[in-house]
Amino acid sequence: MYRGLQLALALTVAAAATPAFAHPHGWVDLSVEGVFDDAGRLQALRQQWRMDPFYSQVVMEEMGRLEDGTSMPERLDALGVEIRNNLATQDNLTHITLDGEPVAQAEVTNTNTEIRGDRLVFSFVLPLASPVEMAGHALDYRIFDPTYYIEMVHEANADGSEPLPEALTLSGAPADCTTQIVQADPDPSKVMEAAMLDKTESGEPNLGRFFAETGEIRCPA
Repeated sequence: MYRGLQLALALTVAAAATPAFAHPHGWVDLSVEGVFDDAGRLQALRQQWRMDPFYSQVVMEEMGRLEDGTSMPERLDALGVEIRNNLATQDNLTHITLDGEPVAQAEVTNTNTEIRGDRLVFSFVLPLASPVEMAGHALDYRIFDPTYYIEMVHEANADGSEPLPEALTLSGAPADCTTQIVQADPDPSKVMEAAMLDKTESGEPNLGRFFAETGEIRCPA
């Protein structure tokens, strides 16, 4: 029905890139909320992805041209289903570890797709396969497009120099749990590799991981 958001497969729509840096071709601003259950276990990561204005405009124009009798809310809902299905094939572009060991995910729930201002916003809840005990443990996550065709970063201040406090929050967590967002520090060789890619090319598998921020959730024993 739509081209949709195919981050894991590289978008067919590219945002304008600066001449000095060919990659990435668009971006997503992230915010994440760690959701705890009544036993103090982390059970899900609630995520919000704000697509860049150029991509948002292209998608809205495409949906606006449809003549299938559906309303715009119905079209946005259908787009959300397509986004969810595409992302499900790549673990939702979300890589989670507990004390360095991978954490399995369950199926995404509670999706919502809407337009806010000039941005397309996709929100969803990513449950963990099983709630994890956090007391005395460290959970990390990274959200990235493997090809680095799309840059994915947490919501940041006006000049982009540091993430906003609300970019990573906790709901229902024990009072002494803390959060931190660690910005990427890619090797110069990887920066050069990304810069050399033409606008029609995608990077090597997992190139995006070198540019991914790390969200950290820590709860003392």
